[in-house]
Amino acid sequence: MTHDDAFKSSPTFSLDGTRIAYTTVDPQFHWDTWVIPALGGEPQLMLRNASGLVWTGPQQVLFSEFKMGVHMGIVAAEESRIGARDVYLPEAEPAMAHHSYLSPDGKWMLVVEMDQDHFWLPCRLAPRDGSTPGRHVGPLGGGCTVAAWSPDGKWMYFTADPGGLNHIWRQRFPDGQPEQITSGPTEEEGIAMAPDGRSFVTAVALQNTLLWVHDAKGERQISLEGNGTKPKFTPDGKKLCYLIVKEATKEFMWYRKPGELRIADLESGRSGPVSGGFPALDYDISADGQQVVMWTTDRGSPPVQIPNVEGARPRFGPGGDILFCRLEGTTAFVYRVHQDGTGLRKALEEPVFFLISASPDGRWVVAWAPLSGSGRPANQVFPLNGGPSIPLGVSFDLFLNWSLDGRSSFISHLFGGPTFIVPVAPGEALPQIPAGGFHSDEEIARLPGVRRIDESGVVPGPSPDVYAFYRGTIQRNLYRITIP
Repeated sequence: MTHDDAFKSSPTFSLDGTRIAYTTVDPQFHWDTWVIPALGGEPQLMLRNASGLVWTGPQQVLFSEFKMGVHMGIVAAEESRIGARDVYLPEAEPAMAHHSYLSPDGKWMLVVEMDQDHFWLPCRLAPRDGSTPGRHVGPLGGGCTVAAWSPDGKWMYFTADPGGLNHIWRQRFPDGQPEQITSGPTEEEGIAMAPDGRSFVTAVALQNTLLWVHDAKGERQISLEGNGTKPKFTPDGKKLCYLIVKEATKEFMWYRKPGELRIADLESGRSGPVSGGFPALDYDISADGQQVVMWTTDRGSPPVQIPNVEGARPRFGPGGDILFCRLEGTTAFVYRVHQDGTGLRKALEEPVFFLISASPDGRWVVAWAPLSGSGRPANQVFPLNGGPSIPLGVSFDLFLNWSLDGRSSFISHLFGGPTFIVPVAPGEALPQIPAGGFHSDEEIARLPGVRRIDESGVVPGPSPDVYAFYRGTIQRNLYRITIP
């Protein structure tokens, strides 16, 4: 029905079935709603700064709207946006309410949202009139990405992952106990309820993701006991750390998936746990390869907590300090702290949405943050010794990392696509980034000495010739599930 290259999501029919609305996301991170005739025709822009739109009446809609930065809330309005009013806005500024599902009686809505760290939360049940923020419903031990109502409004349905895999759950409205409907090694995504409420259609998938390493010996698969994610090399390139999680890895995955941190000897192929099953959300390796810093929700396990410090997305920084994201009220900043918990201070004065990477020389960090002036989110390179940030590119999914020897930068896309290895000049850490950032992959490909890699999720190793990447398969088909 459409023939352009824009990212698209959330298609939905109008109540009379004559139109289909859908969300697009452009390289500048603008989320807009377009509409197309159901019988075919040319798409037309319906609403700027509107996503996840659903019709609630002949001319009435619910949709998600950015307020400031990436703070996203649910808005009720007419199709023309007349009478627009907020009906749910997450408290933390970086949090995002992505989708809303109206109950058959029009009084309640189920909300799919992310927290301030951009992890999926359990779904929220909230009144449509916005009188209260409501409460979480469904299974509370994982993220919820899709919701639905039975036609009579007596049941709420969810795609949720409290056990590590996405399955379908239901809960009697308003305060029944969650019940799991689907199970097994497959994952289910999406819920299209039948008009009689006796069945639904969902997409059932079998996924497989493997970690591979490229080095002087060529390419080889790393033997895993499960799905590996977030690989990182030790500085000597002889070992590879990674997290083991239940769900198959995706390049762009915002799920709160704690995993066991393991380390593999690349010569012998043997692997073992780093910290005795301690659950980690993210981690980093020190420059000497002797220490690991981890982000976890578990406070009672053997590794030593940095005293009086809580935060997210830790990275080793200059002088062995730890860089991490920390909330001040509802806004996040990059902080640094000594390993003994002393010397806590802001590393950057500018607010950020999250920290991505730090240069091996300790002079730069890459963070997704609002641009000065416009407030538009963009990946930027920040000097730790002060000075203005450098936008990496006009596309919001472009990001930067480095080989561990600091002699090459790796420029990649979060949503998949090629990775470019770009040499950096002696004494420097950054490639030649044009004013305003890169405008296209072709512009990056013209840099001196650049090399292109067509693999997913490339992770730099100790030198430009050593890196890890993902390879996998996915089979997804539609199934009708009878409701017990």
